[in-house]
Amino acid sequence: MAANDSSRGGTNAWARPVLLAVSCIVIGFVIGWFARGDGGGLTLPPVGQAIETTATVAPTDTTATSAAIDTMGTTATVDTTGTTGTTGTTGTTGSTISGAPARDQIKLVVLNGTATKGLAAKTQAQAQAIGYVNVGKGNAAAQPTTIAYYRTGQDAAAKQVAADLGAQSEDALVAGSTIESAAVTVQPDVDVVLVLGG
Repeated sequence: MAANDSSRGGTNAWARPVLLAVSCIVIGFVIGWFARGDGGGLTLPPVGQAIETTATVAPTDTTATSAAIDTMGTTATVDTTGTTGTTGTTGTTGSTISGAPARDQIKLVVLNGTATKGLAAKTQAQAQAIGYVNVGKGNAAAQPTTIAYYRTGQDAAAKQVAADLGAQSEDALVAGSTIESAAVTVQPDVDVVLVLGG
């Protein structure tokens, strides 16, 4: 009988510490779960919905400063530094053009020459956000590229607008043209007319 009791004591000798350790881990897990403050709930997005993350990259000359990446691998949006490349999608200033008047001194009209509704208003708001004050908006006939048209003596102002708002080129504003007519109905003393194309 004594031999039988000692063999059971030997079995219990290793089982008790293991059982105690497992109990402590379970109790610690349960306490930690409820101590999180959210009641232990876990919320997952619906099946098939992308989870978006944002990564920040240290900027170099013209590399991406930030990227919003869809973890499903279907889309990626990159915002670049320096001058803008597409009118109506950014509100950052380009380089300051030598000889150009201050942005708040340039009388600017933005005309939408695309099929995208509201693009002139969006570009107007972006221009105002970076320092342009006298900004009007309207519509123009469709054109393939974005051009900054300027009145005589305002070519430096047009270069500044192009650098800030992504025009592909600058050109002289022809008196009596449909572009000038559309612009002067918005702002009679306009210096630069930015016609959005695309």
